[in-house]
Amino acid sequence: MKQRKEYAALTPMLSEKIVDDVTRALIQNFGRYYENYPTHEEIDWPTFVPQFLRWNPGIKPEKLKEFGAVFKQAMLPVDEDQRRNVVNDLAELGLGTEIANYVAQYEEGELDDLFGSITEAQDRYKKRVGFKLVKFIDTSIDTLINEEFDGSGLQWRLQCLRDSMRGLRPGDFGIVGGRPDKGKTSFIASELTALAGQLPSDKNAVWLNNEGPGKRIIPRLYQAALDFNMDEMKIHSQAGQLQDLYCEKLGRLDRIRVIDIHGLDKTQVEILLEDNKAGLAVFDMIDNIRGFGDAARTDLGLEKMYQHQREQMVKHECIGMATSQISSEGDGMMFPTMPMLKDSKTGKQGACDYQIMIGASNDQLYAGSRFIGVVKNKLRHPTGPSDPKAEVLFDAPRSRYRDLPLEIAGASE
Repeated sequence: MKQRKEYAALTPMLSEKIVDDVTRALIQNFGRYYENYPTHEEIDWPTFVPQFLRWNPGIKPEKLKEFGAVFKQAMLPVDEDQRRNVVNDLAELGLGTEIANYVAQYEEGELDDLFGSITEAQDRYKKRVGFKLVKFIDTSIDTLINEEFDGSGLQWRLQCLRDSMRGLRPGDFGIVGGRPDKGKTSFIASELTALAGQLPSDKNAVWLNNEGPGKRIIPRLYQAALDFNMDEMKIHSQAGQLQDLYCEKLGRLDRIRVIDIHGLDKTQVEILLEDNKAGLAVFDMIDNIRGFGDAARTDLGLEKMYQHQREQMVKHECIGMATSQISSEGDGMMFPTMPMLKDSKTGKQGACDYQIMIGASNDQLYAGSRFIGVVKNKLRHPTGPSDPKAEVLFDAPRSRYRDLPLEIAGASE
């Protein structure tokens, strides 16, 4: 810890139960040194020792001898084996301390999710032990540029989105916002039935439903996948053809899995995604997932939740799509703006790579239209507009969103 970068990495591992008073006092003075000498990347002992004596004037002679012994050890060079063993020991002691604290809190009724807390502690342990082994990103610039143009990733159904955004890839996380009862579920069904069939054969699309009964979503998926209205669905169902036709479109019946998660917390949701081999996860509605109730304000809790789910998408190499309501200030607007998500002006938005807003006009002339805006777009297609601001057709009987024919779109522009 006599080097600034090691001090920053190792300090979070320490607790009162791990190091003795002398070592803890020395480390605290290291921190004071780094604050007072911001350009020093490591401890300069001829500078540090006089400062230490000045900062701690009341040390008794016998205690000073203890510090002197620790100073001599700290001044010695540290080889990689010593360093690795110390880091491993600290990480294991820290893990044990965290788990013991969680168990005590659980027994006192102060902790609801014991399993989730222990799992997060294990994740922190893995990061601490392995942080020195993490490699820098050495992908060539030519490869990175080619990825932007090669069309890889899952492609949207709507052309206006394909023109504005590159394909969706593992780790991407976005938000789809819409006003209540304006076609948000149909939009997800329309796009998900196009995206799911592009997943690797061993991956699934998982729709985590946190609103009404999930069984209501299933017919919408069939409608969107097959481009059928309910009368057509009934005819093919009576003929025993409906499931076969759906399989032809998606590869298998369970390619899209709808799971009700009412009342579940973030850890239970993560286990569901792992068990169902999710390659694409829809969080509908992510705001209702439990596990972040300790935040001081609603917007802060939501920010933590969205950031957590984004990290999970990277960790599990999954694509994430969260639905959110647009606040009342966006009612009747064709193109609601970025801050108009319910209960959040910036928190949710900062945790996503893209933010699609579904606008709708209250004018009856536009009853069959919806308006697609991409108000945040880190996945921008290199040759397309960042925000398409496109009018599209909302085919509610078939749960489909459709691009306007070119001649109509051109005339409306």
